[in-house]
Amino acid sequence: MRISSQMLFMRNTSSLMSQQSVLSDQNLHMASQKRVIHASDDPVAIATIQRLKQDISVGEQFIENGKMAESANELIDTALTQSTNILQRARELMVSGSNGTMNESNREAIAVELENLRDELMGVANTKDGNSQYIFAGFEVDTQPFQKNEFGQVIYHGDSGERDYRIGSGVSIQGNDSGANVFMNIAEGNGTFVSEVGSENQGGAEISQGSVADTNAARDYLDQDYTIAITDGTDGPEYSVYGLKEKTVSGEADVRISSVDASISGTVEIQFSETSTPDEFYIIVNGQSSNPDVYDATAVNEYSKAESFNINGITFEVNGLPDDSDSYALTKFVEPTPYEDGKAITFNGIKTELKGDVVDGDSFTLRQSEEKDIFATLQSSIDALRIPGTDKTATAARNSAFSNSLLQIDGAMDNVMSTQSSVGARLRTIDNQRESTLDFNLTAQTTLSSLEDLDMAAAISEYQEQYSMLEISQKTYVQLQQLSLFNLI
Repeated sequence: MRISSQMLFMRNTSSLMSQQSVLSDQNLHMASQKRVIHASDDPVAIATIQRLKQDISVGEQFIENGKMAESANELIDTALTQSTNILQRARELMVSGSNGTMNESNREAIAVELENLRDELMGVANTKDGNSQYIFAGFEVDTQPFQKNEFGQVIYHGDSGERDYRIGSGVSIQGNDSGANVFMNIAEGNGTFVSEVGSENQGGAEISQGSVADTNAARDYLDQDYTIAITDGTDGPEYSVYGLKEKTVSGEADVRISSVDASISGTVEIQFSETSTPDEFYIIVNGQSSNPDVYDATAVNEYSKAESFNINGITFEVNGLPDDSDSYALTKFVEPTPYEDGKAITFNGIKTELKGDVVDGDSFTLRQSEEKDIFATLQSSIDALRIPGTDKTATAARNSAFSNSLLQIDGAMDNVMSTQSSVGARLRTIDNQRESTLDFNLTAQTTLSSLEDLDMAAAISEYQEQYSMLEISQKTYVQLQQLSLFNLI
């Protein structure tokens, strides 16, 4: 075989370039400290490497999401702590105000402080985060959630939306609480009944909070409002118990019985009938109409005193806007019974108690517990402190209002603290999930390192060997170039 000088030159050049390429590739791996850079480096391992990198990236995003959720929940926790402190102070003031030694001036000073606490609480409820977004507005983060209307009542302008953060595989955590759930939708009274004394009472009796004495017996009767009406009997005061139940109601009227003639028995129907004038109604009691007197819903709203009617021996108060043909059924459950101070009154599995002097025409109400916002609760407390008078009737009205206010404040505090407990549970979940994600990422990084990282000691040794081979090839090539007959001429 003959080898020409040109062929010799080409073969050596190609060999040197190939060795330099290998050396360059080794240098690239050592510089990056990676064994696998391209898929061709290890076709089997590359798929696992890419999956591990993706898992680690997702885990890092979960951790970032957890940080945002943690920050949001910590801000809520701070706001709820402030709210609890405000409500605790309000409760202390109400307990102090209910002391019989307090005079009107003392109660007014407490009322003023409560007004300041109400405004402070409203400020807390309108707390913003670092992005100037309201934390209790639901999804309406750019709208101030709690605002006063023209009547001074606080209205919620947010929604019930809850933002979630994905902090783990299949794990989402709530990052906010709706202001409606925290500050607005709080059950009145003891959660079943609200006890109230009649606004026209002349005696000094108070009514205890109604309770369910027999669950089975009361099951079908908890959807009614009850009135305990006082009348003069042969041997002294007597009480009768009436229940008011909605029959067909689509409107939003609030109907409350003030007093009932003891001679009324059985079931009485109360119905609204719209006149030719919009939002004006005749009230029909067992066929007897209030005509020419009408109930004008436009002149009465939930912020003013309800309008009172006496029809067919029944006195009741109406507030709000009814619909045409709304009807209610008034049923007597307890016939006139001699009144005994402090003796329990039971009916339909329900129990309550009257204490104090009663007079003919006095009435007491056990109405169904509804929902009331925390700001209206504080306003009710303020109004209770400002009930004028020092006689037994005024004292009974104040004490009843104080009792309801304290129950409502306690309910509001329980609601806030329950929400705060949920926030604490979320923060614990975030911590646990973060630790879990970090552990997973560490395991994934270890596995990735075993597949991808370069054994530097072996790589350096191999590099040195390749480098030596390249040097030998270069020197040999130089010597071969000198093997020419022309050098002997």
